[in-house]
Amino acid sequence: MSDTTTKVRRRTAGDDAPSISLPDSQGQTVSADYSANAATVVVFTSNGCPYALAWHDRIQQIAMDYDERGVQLVQIVSNDGELQPKDSLEGMRVRVAAGEVAGTYLKDVQQSVTASFGATATPEVFVVDADGVIRYHGAPDGNHDDPTQDAKFVRDALESVLVGEPVHRPTTSPAGCSVKWRVELLWYDGCPSHGAAETLLTECLTEIGRTDVRVDRVQVSSPEQAASRSFPGSPTFQVGGSDLFAVDAPSALACRTYQHPDGRISPLPSKEDLIAQLRDALARPWDLPGWHDFRAASRPTAGA
Repeated sequence: MSDTTTKVRRRTAGDDAPSISLPDSQGQTVSADYSANAATVVVFTSNGCPYALAWHDRIQQIAMDYDERGVQLVQIVSNDGELQPKDSLEGMRVRVAAGEVAGTYLKDVQQSVTASFGATATPEVFVVDADGVIRYHGAPDGNHDDPTQDAKFVRDALESVLVGEPVHRPTTSPAGCSVKWRVELLWYDGCPSHGAAETLLTECLTEIGRTDVRVDRVQVSSPEQAASRSFPGSPTFQVGGSDLFAVDAPSALACRTYQHPDGRISPLPSKEDLIAQLRDALARPWDLPGWHDFRAASRPTAGA
């Protein structure tokens, strides 16, 4: 059985917004209902990123200024909590207890919603109208280091959406720290290839300069677990709950097959194919085609 490689769909202005149903800092699942609000501001954020922190108060003020006009603010902490401990549930609770967060504040533990939006940065903003259509995507404003900018890009978009007019600046380049992703290597003990798969994955991450990404080895040991994790066989590579090599196959406690570019069937993907999928899934803002750093300050370093 051969796999079909797919590229991440990165949502932007004009696209339908993915659904959001995630736990808050107390573990209670909260769903965002776009149709119940005049507009929704979705922000992928972090409690440790200096850019997210610099823009934080401006984002919270939007929640307060637009609440009576039917705008909901949904802030999603997207980073892996082990890579960035401040983005763990405990780190979130600290900010809530300190009264630092307005609106809805959710944790994307599986990073699945972050992946469904195709977000790459913290912060990264999506303004969604009542029909669930993204009307603005990008940065809060033109300079994280200038509070007088007051999240102008977002406010301008909201003003247009609230009166039913086109947004005159529907997209800007996301500008902030990169999302701290986790790659999950799912494996079944009945297949002998998972050790080689881990070695291949480590080599690929090193080759593309992404040793900052955490690898989580997940042993799949029951049919129920295989079904819940959309596990078509061992080994499987996932980012944000999405298979890097999408395949139309039922879940199974079995060995998986991959087809190499030359047509050979193998228990592992080719190195070049895995590198291509990792580059796409783990892209940082400045890795994206056409990314433009419009800020006064220099762009973040590769480790940001």
